[in-house]
Amino acid sequence: MSTSRRQIRGVLFYALGVGAFATMDAFARHLSRGYPIVEIVLLRAVLGYLPILVQYQLGATRGRRAVRSQAPGLQLLRGGLMLAASATFFLSLSQLSLADATAISLIAPLLMVLFGVYVLREPSSREMYVAIAIALVGGLLIVRPYADSLSLYAVAALASAVFYALAAVATRRLGQSDPAIVTALWGNTTMLVVAAALVIPTGWVWPTAGDWWPILGMGLAGGVANILYIAGLRMSRVSEVAVIDYTIFAWAAAFSVLVFQETLSVAGLVGAGLIAASGAYRAFGKWRRSGRPAVLAWPRRTPVRRLRVSAP
Repeated sequence: MSTSRRQIRGVLFYALGVGAFATMDAFARHLSRGYPIVEIVLLRAVLGYLPILVQYQLGATRGRRAVRSQAPGLQLLRGGLMLAASATFFLSLSQLSLADATAISLIAPLLMVLFGVYVLREPSSREMYVAIAIALVGGLLIVRPYADSLSLYAVAALASAVFYALAAVATRRLGQSDPAIVTALWGNTTMLVVAAALVIPTGWVWPTAGDWWPILGMGLAGGVANILYIAGLRMSRVSEVAVIDYTIFAWAAAFSVLVFQETLSVAGLVGAGLIAASGAYRAFGKWRRSGRPAVLAWPRRTPVRRLRVSAP
């Protein structure tokens, strides 16, 4: 597969992962006001094994190769970051609307791009920074209601964005050594073990009959999102897919209005429009340059080793 086609597939996988992630958030929003946060994370981790089993059956990685990691320490770190990102975001959902919590977390794509350039040494471009600036203005318009009184739950949403961006960098780094199934399995297992240990002191609330369907939907959506994210980050650079994360606001806004009957502010809608415009600008720029022999980009500081992995 050519490099350009591989990158397109990576972007597509990542975009689908954003939709799955937003669906998981909507289910978690429904559950967050009736159950402890640690219990929600634990249930999400347990049900997250179902998509992993499907991936194992359909994939080419078998036996010990599906379990053994070449970087176990980094895998544990990534799992801890994913746990922290989920727990802090679910905490914010217990008091904030889905659209507001998602809007605050929109700082994550900006952090992903910066980490991708300055930690992973991915190439940058002037176009990328223009897109980030436009998206940042849109994000500030959305977060503005919290400028006067920054609540604990808004801080939790911000912390979730930081943990998420760091986990994305770790995922990209692991793509150089481990198959996608290994990263998915290690991340989910880390979340399960830590959440199971923490649920003992926090207590357990047995779900009602009507809540088992949202729990099942949350676990499946989270597991699918995890697999799609890993596949997308193995095929594309972090800085290439980060802008796609801004589309999660559209998903969150739709769920807020249609499912939870929550209202959206004018500032939020304008900010979302700017964010969408930044993504369209970056996508158009990449398409416009695709037929040229050279890409206008600033020099890399150090070479990035090419990935040699099988398609998930």
